[in-house]
Amino acid sequence: MKIIVGLGNPGARYEMTRHNVGFRLMEKLAGQLGGDFRNSGSMQCDWAKIKVGSTDVVLVKPLTYMNLSGQAVQKVLHWYKQDVTSLLVAHDDVSLNLGRLRFQKAGGAGGQHGVESIIECLSGNKQFDRLKLGVGPDPGGATRGDYVLSNFPPVEQKILDEILLHGCEGIKHWIKSDIDKSANKFNSVDLSIQVVNSQPSQALKPDEQK
Repeated sequence: MKIIVGLGNPGARYEMTRHNVGFRLMEKLAGQLGGDFRNSGSMQCDWAKIKVGSTDVVLVKPLTYMNLSGQAVQKVLHWYKQDVTSLLVAHDDVSLNLGRLRFQKAGGAGGQHGVESIIECLSGNKQFDRLKLGVGPDPGGATRGDYVLSNFPPVEQKILDEILLHGCEGIKHWIKSDIDKSANKFNSVDLSIQVVNSQPSQALKPDEQK
C-alpha cells in the first residue's frame, strides 16, 4: 500500500490558493483514476482509495489546516498500519518556480509548516518521500505568507494545469518505481518554458502591420 498526502487548507476561502496545490493534485489524480473522496472524522481528513496497477493507494487531504497536518498523517498511517516507507507528501514550495516539481527523498521541512508538523508528529522521523510543487518565485520576507495564500492569476492558469497533470504522471511513476527514478525522470522538466513556447505567435500579419 502507498499513502499519498496532499497538503492544503480546507474551505472555499483557500481552495484556489498557491498553498493548496497539494489538495488540487490529489483531486486531479482521484479524478483520473476513479477515486471518490469521503470524510473521516477519526482520521481528520478526506480520503480516497484507488488502485495503480496492483498497488492499493490511499489519497489524503488533511482537514486540520496546514500547520497541523501531521495530526492527520499520523492517524492515517496508524489506521492502515503503514510506516513512513509507504508515504509520499505533496506540497507547495515557493523556492521552486511555477512549472517545476521536485521529488525528494527525506530531508528537512525547508520552512514548509505542514511538513514541519508531519515531522513533529512522527517523532522527528524525516524519512518519508516528498513531491514539491513549485509556486514561486519566492517574494521573500514578510510578504511570503500573503503570497502563498493568494490565488493564481489567470496568466498562470495554463502552467498550473500542466504541472498538475505532470504531477499526476510523476506520482504514478513513483508508485511503480521509487523516489530516485522519479526524481531523475521528472525533476529537470520546466513546464513554464514549454507552455510559453507552445503559445501561438502574436506577430502581426503583413496586412495588419502599420
